[in-house]
Amino acid sequence: MKQAIDERFLISPFLVFFVIHATQVGVGALGFQRTVMKEAGQDAWMAVLLAGLAAHGLIWLMYRLLAYAPSGGDIVSLHKHYFGRWFGGVLSAGLLFYYALAAFTVLQSYIEIIKVWVFPLMGTWQFSLLFLVLTYYAVSGGFRVVAGLCFWGVVIPLLTIFPMLFFPLEYAQYRNLFPMFDHSPIQLAQAANDMALQYLGFEMLLAYYPFLKNASSSQKWAHAANALTMLIYLIIMFISIIFYNKEQIKHITWPTLTLAKIPEVPFIERMEYIVISIYVLVVFPIITVSVWAATRIVKQLFAIQQRRSLPVLLACLFVGTLFFEEKSEMERLMEWTANVGVYLVAGYIPLLYVYVWAAEKVKKALQQKR
Repeated sequence: MKQAIDERFLISPFLVFFVIHATQVGVGALGFQRTVMKEAGQDAWMAVLLAGLAAHGLIWLMYRLLAYAPSGGDIVSLHKHYFGRWFGGVLSAGLLFYYALAAFTVLQSYIEIIKVWVFPLMGTWQFSLLFLVLTYYAVSGGFRVVAGLCFWGVVIPLLTIFPMLFFPLEYAQYRNLFPMFDHSPIQLAQAANDMALQYLGFEMLLAYYPFLKNASSSQKWAHAANALTMLIYLIIMFISIIFYNKEQIKHITWPTLTLAKIPEVPFIERMEYIVISIYVLVVFPIITVSVWAATRIVKQLFAIQQRRSLPVLLACLFVGTLFFEEKSEMERLMEWTANVGVYLVAGYIPLLYVYVWAAEKVKKALQQKR
C-alpha cells in the first residue's frame, strides 16, 4: 500500500509499543482501584483482566478497519472515503473534540493531584501554563519527538515508580483475596466497564497510523503494549486488595499513590513527592499525543498547518482549566470523558468496521456483475 507521508517523518513499528503503553497508563492508575472494587470487591482483578482482553479485541479490530483507509491513511481519510466530505468531516470533528477533551481531562487530573499533595496554595493556571508551554515545544517538533517522549515516559517510570509498589507486600493480608468468584457476571461486567477507562489511549492510533513504517506489521507491538498495561494493572490491583480492606478502599481517593508512602528512605521524608514528580513523565506523553492528534485532524479537515492550530488549541485548554476548580466538577468531567471514550472504542469503532466491511462487499458484488 502506498505510504502518503514522507519517510523521514515516520517511526519504526516497534515504537508503537511505547506510544500505546504511554497513552494507556496515566493519572487513572493512581486511583482506579476504588471504583472497580466498589462493584467487584476482592474479585476486581477479574474485571481488570476482562477489560484488558476486550482492549486486545478492539486493537485487532482497529487494525482491520484502518487497512481499508485509502493510501495508507488514517480515520479522517477513511471517513471521507466512505461517508463523503461533509458527513465524514462531521464524524472526524467529533473525534477531534474527543482528543482535545482527553488532553484536557488528563491535564486537569494531574494538576489536582499536585495541588492536593504538593502545592495546595498555588493556583491552577500556573501549572496549566507550564504544562501547555512544554506541550507546544514538544508537539511543534513533530510526531517523532512525541514518540520519543513516549519512549522515556515508559522506561523511566518502570524503573523508578513501579518497584516501589512491592514494598507494601511486607504488610500483605492474603486472606483478603478470598472468597474468590464471589460476584455475579453482571457485577464483573459493570466493574470491567468501569475499568475500561484505564485502557483507553490506544484509540490515538486512528490518528497516527499513517506515521508508522509498514503500519500493518506494528500490530504485534500494539498487542504487546496492551499486555504490559494489563499486567501492570493486575499487579497494582492484587497489591491493593491484599493491603487495603474493603472499608479502607472506599475512603482513599488515590490508593496507588498512598502505597508509595510505604517505602522509607533516611534522606527522604515524603516518598510520594518523588512519585508525583516522576509521574509527570507518565502524564506528559498522553497530553502531547492527544494534542498532536487533535491538531493533525484540524490540518486534514481545514488545511491549517499544525503549527498554526496548536497555539489556538492550547489557549482553549488553558482557558478551560480556569473553570474547573471543584473536585465534584473534576469527577463529572472524568466520568463524562470515560463514557465518551468507551462509546467510541466499544461502540462506534465496531459499527464503523461493520459498515465499511459491508460497503466493500457490496462494491465487489457490483463489480462482479458488470
